[in-house]
Amino acid sequence: MKSPIRIALTVLVACVLLPTSLVIAEGSDTATPDTTAPTTPPEIVSTTVPAPTTTTTTLPRVSRPQRGRASIGFTRIVLDEQRVYVYNHRKRLIATLPVSTGVDDQTPVGTFKVFSQSVQAYYAPSPNERMRWMTRFTKGREGGNIGFHGIPYKVTKSGEIPFFTPLGVAPSSHGCIRMRVADAKWLFKNMKIGTVVSVVRSRG
Repeated sequence: MKSPIRIALTVLVACVLLPTSLVIAEGSDTATPDTTAPTTPPEIVSTTVPAPTTTTTTLPRVSRPQRGRASIGFTRIVLDEQRVYVYNHRKRLIATLPVSTGVDDQTPVGTFKVFSQSVQAYYAPSPNERMRWMTRFTKGREGGNIGFHGIPYKVTKSGEIPFFTPLGVAPSSHGCIRMRVADAKWLFKNMKIGTVVSVVRSRG
């Protein structure tokens, strides 16, 4: 007959080791496999969670502020990227420029043509809010002109105060395409009336 001490030790070992082995078998895929089991474990035993499929989109590097003459054939504004891609007449990309488009989808999507230009323009409801090098290509929801222009500024007694504009990052306008002043001037000088401007939500 076994002694009470030996029986107690046997019960203690069973209580401690048995639950531990069950946790490893069901909750870990790093446990040593049972050599008597099939080489391919049943699916129910596997706890490996597949990594989520993610697509890392790297935005194209923007060009330096543009200057000089160019032969611009057409431009393509990609709203999701806050970029405008400028192509020559041979459909070759010649510049990638950071922009800030209209908040709340106020920049219309579609294919348009440049119809007018102004060296100086202003925001109709507030004439002291102005912008330079305006190149218009369509109309907005409320009938106002939409086009490329330099970062707008407010005329005050202290001078010109530029509006905060997260170029290449986020929309911030009433629908127009805000740009670096040098880029807006470059487009103004090199885009002719009738030049095609395409606006899309994404390159996909």
